[in-house]
Amino acid sequence: MAGAAPAKPGACRWVAAAAAAALAVGRALLSCPAHGSPPDTSVNVGDSGWEEALRRNLAEHGYAHVVGLLNRSEVGSLRALAEDYCYGAVRRALPLSYGGYSVPGFLDLPEFERARWLPEDPRVHTLLRAAFGGTDYRFASHNDVGCDFVGVWHKDVLRGNVASYQDCDVWSSDGAGARHEVYKVMFYLQDHEHDEEALKVIPGSHVERRTPWEKGYTALHPHMGDTVIFDQRLSHAGNTFYNPFSKGRLFMQVGFGRANRFTDEFELGTIQRQKTLQARMLSSTGQSSALAKHWADLRMAATGSLLTALPPSLLNHFADAEVKRHESRSCAGRA
Repeated sequence: MAGAAPAKPGACRWVAAAAAAALAVGRALLSCPAHGSPPDTSVNVGDSGWEEALRRNLAEHGYAHVVGLLNRSEVGSLRALAEDYCYGAVRRALPLSYGGYSVPGFLDLPEFERARWLPEDPRVHTLLRAAFGGTDYRFASHNDVGCDFVGVWHKDVLRGNVASYQDCDVWSSDGAGARHEVYKVMFYLQDHEHDEEALKVIPGSHVERRTPWEKGYTALHPHMGDTVIFDQRLSHAGNTFYNPFSKGRLFMQVGFGRANRFTDEFELGTIQRQKTLQARMLSSTGQSSALAKHWADLRMAATGSLLTALPPSLLNHFADAEVKRHESRSCAGRA
């Protein structure tokens, strides 16, 4: 596979065994079953009626799997950039508390200069024009890289120190009738045909404040070069454990929104969040010694194993605490 990385060195075999055991326990406790009949949301740009199919999938299910938007050579070059920043001689990316690494605001970094074409690529905007029905949309400043990113079930709303930027409830319209419509566009930098380590979603959950566990989840299986676009209110999760033996589960993502106050608010909070995280990342010396990398792998594998063993609904209760506060933020009566 183009750009594939060797397995991360220095990890102990017993960690993998513990992770596998925890995974088995976690599946036994899983309160979100697999979807009984996952919808086929695959879209091939250029096929007859693809624009309508894309909009229908986004409206009904909250996501679409766009096949072969980029070529594998382009994606291999993007992967090499992410791989070097996250797992090079020095691990410069930001370590995450749940496990894995992130590169917030990567488009601003000189090391990713050769990736700046991504949110401006004509194929991406062909996709976005169809998604937004040809109406005004814009880049929402959201851009980051994930490297073996461990993600629990959640909806993408502003939370923590930047939650106050989202003044209007994202599940209701404002006084002018505008609604929240922000999409994340994800580019997976390897194949996921035979694993469940890419995005997991609960179809149709973007229209509900709660996460409807009873509907069941579906795991997406994008190929290298495919793109996944989804409504940020969709209940979703990434990989649930950090595997120190993997060849690297890397992705890049950018966000776009309809040109209205909801996107304005989301963008302001996103810029602040990315600046804070990027400053923390750049102020760190990074992991360079074999021992430091070894210890990071062990710690992240242990943390990921624990998260995998816990019921997803329990973790989601804390991850989506901010969602409940949106009910009191309706802007429907405001001009």
